Amino acid sequence: MIFLDWISKKFKSRSALPWCWSKKKKFQAMTTKPIFHSDQPAKNDSLGWSNFAKNLARSLSLPEGSDESIVVGIEGEWGSGKSTLIGLIKKSLSEEGNADPKPIIIEFNPWMVSGTEALVECLITQIAAGIGKNSGEKALKAASAVLRFSSSIKNLKSFKYWPEPTIALFGVVCEAIGGASEDARKSIKEHLSEIDLSKRRSDAINGLAKLNRSLIVIIDDLDRLPPEEIRSMIQTIKAVVDFPRTLYLLAYDRSIVARALGSNNEEDGLRYLEKIVQVAYPIPPISQRQLKKFAEEKISNLLTELSITLRPSEKSFYERAIAQAASLSRHMRDIVRIVNRLSLVLPIIYKEVNVADAIVFEALSQRFPELRENICNHPLHFCGRPFPDGISDADLSVEEWATREEELARTRKAQQNGDPHWAEFLPKGKEEQQVADSACRFLFSSSEDSPSIHGLRMADPGRLARYLRCTTIDGVPDAEEIHGILSDPVKLEQELSGDNKELSSLLRWLIDYIPSCSATDVEGCIEKLIDKSPLGVELETSNKISKVMGKLLKHAARTLDERKKCFLNIIEKASIHVSASIVCDAKKERSENHPLFKDNAFLEESIEKFIGRAWKVINGGLDGDFLRHVLYRLHYLQNKSSFHTAISKMCETDGGLARFLSCFDYLKTNDHLEIDPLNSIFNLIPEDLAKQIENSDSNEKYSWFIKLLTERKTKLVSQKGSSTEI
Repeated sequence: MIFLDWISKKFKSRSALPWCWSKKKKFQAMTTKPIFHSDQPAKNDSLGWSNFAKNLARSLSLPEGSDESIVVGIEGEWGSGKSTLIGLIKKSLSEEGNADPKPIIIEFNPWMVSGTEALVECLITQIAAGIGKNSGEKALKAASAVLRFSSSIKNLKSFKYWPEPTIALFGVVCEAIGGASEDARKSIKEHLSEIDLSKRRSDAINGLAKLNRSLIVIIDDLDRLPPEEIRSMIQTIKAVVDFPRTLYLLAYDRSIVARALGSNNEEDGLRYLEKIVQVAYPIPPISQRQLKKFAEEKISNLLTELSITLRPSEKSFYERAIAQAASLSRHMRDIVRIVNRLSLVLPIIYKEVNVADAIVFEALSQRFPELRENICNHPLHFCGRPFPDGISDADLSVEEWATREEELARTRKAQQNGDPHWAEFLPKGKEEQQVADSACRFLFSSSEDSPSIHGLRMADPGRLARYLRCTTIDGVPDAEEIHGILSDPVKLEQELSGDNKELSSLLRWLIDYIPSCSATDVEGCIEKLIDKSPLGVELETSNKISKVMGKLLKHAARTLDERKKCFLNIIEKASIHVSASIVCDAKKERSENHPLFKDNAFLEESIEKFIGRAWKVINGGLDGDFLRHVLYRLHYLQNKSSFHTAISKMCETDGGLARFLSCFDYLKTNDHLEIDPLNSIFNLIPEDLAKQIENSDSNEKYSWFIKLLTERKTKLVSQKGSSTEI
């Protein structure tokens, strides 16, 4: 069954908020406050880039007499450490004591504004402000000149919207003046003096020259802008603010910027980028050794902050877990995010699951979220066994049971081929496949070793299930809340009024908390559950209702007479598929000293009473999944001869035959013949059923079923060497 079906059995439904969220209930508090790490550039040099940054910083200050601006690019993918390197360069520039005079450092964050025009104006304004921060009259004059240059650009744009008359910027200005009013001509003349860009730019250049200092303008995160804003920034740097002795230090992802410049044609964009950027420094690649060192430092600090001391069984795996986390990380940001995930998870599970496994599982989940989902959906392929969900094979629906058998068959086939059980779920790329497979081997290769249990390893499906339960977004309600519901049938009735998805989560919590509630009103709760068990409720939810009733019947505080009364109430009033599960469970647990077996005669009499009611309901029109569910239980409760006699009698009419065969419709569209354990479904079939079908008006409609019976009989005869009764 898929994980979200299992969650529905154990926790919650996919599309509904958890019951305890939707009801605004309280949650169990974590043992320790989580410590989150921001996504800001690292302040310390954890990767050994300081020398590179110092050498680069020394070369950025342009010498006196430099007539043009220079553009230097720091190139690297997202998360590769560009901002960290920029920070180290700024630190080196501020510490550089030999440069005289020191360069003026100007930082511009393009994320502070939006819109191409605003970006241009803000960039020039920021340059002016950076110059003006330096004391002295020369700096202030240079800053003023740059601001006037910026103002001219702004005024030039405003003529585009001049209201009376509308004038063009070039060629038609004189003609427009001739036709304008005196006031308009005067206003235009004033503004024309303000938009002499050549003069204003020359003034700005002269002011900067008198400073006798180079400018270093740092622009980070250029690649995070929309494409049109990236183009605007590059054009502005090249054509508008290309001041002499000015160096622009840009940090960007080469591929993203190239696509923006080339209008999504990366090749054209790269040619353009090469003309703009005179020097490009690719970010130094991060080695696995560096990533491992960084991961070890961060995770070790986290364990200290959370006061978690590794146990011996965790210490033996810890170093390998750190190496796995590093190999699953593409850059330092990945490791920061892993640590943030662990800061939430570890306070909850460190006593439940091996910490080393938690480190690898969270790193694997972050890198390959689809693989995590497959681990949840198909635990059998990873752990070698399904989750211990407390549901016996007899309690599974045929579809659930068949799915489990199919997965077992697939794992056996993988073993025969020498492949890991999880091979089919690995990502497609060769490199990613190797990384994911290595992590899976760390987590699950010890599934048959006893240390997987004693060491709280996730290879034990019980530990994995516990981990998922503790870390699911479904909060764990306080026992006091559930006890309050169990002790007050009116409250229970209110909570049961939700839809099937909310109801599924509530029922799971009731199952968990019944044994610890001494004040449970067993009789009142069972009555409310009986009212909630009509056929309109999904079969899966009905199975949970029957499990809650079963737990209530076993409650230690109840007397035998109280249990008998409740048991009879269920047999007589609950939906037939719910009461079928309760009666069947009671008979199965004879050897386990079920409380009702203190009076064996009463139980046998009650079972006969249920059998009579069940056949009455069946003959009244029950069909499909509900009919199959009840027939499975009846086959267990009745002797084979009596059961098959009743089936044959039911199938004497075309309507009865059609309803009985509706139990097997799912076999028509699924290839279950390869799954030998399907014996149980065929146990429901009388030996003369094939003849009854052939003699009925539905023989053509169900010819596929006759063929199925014949093929199965032939197969069993071939396997056993003798005829087999079907």
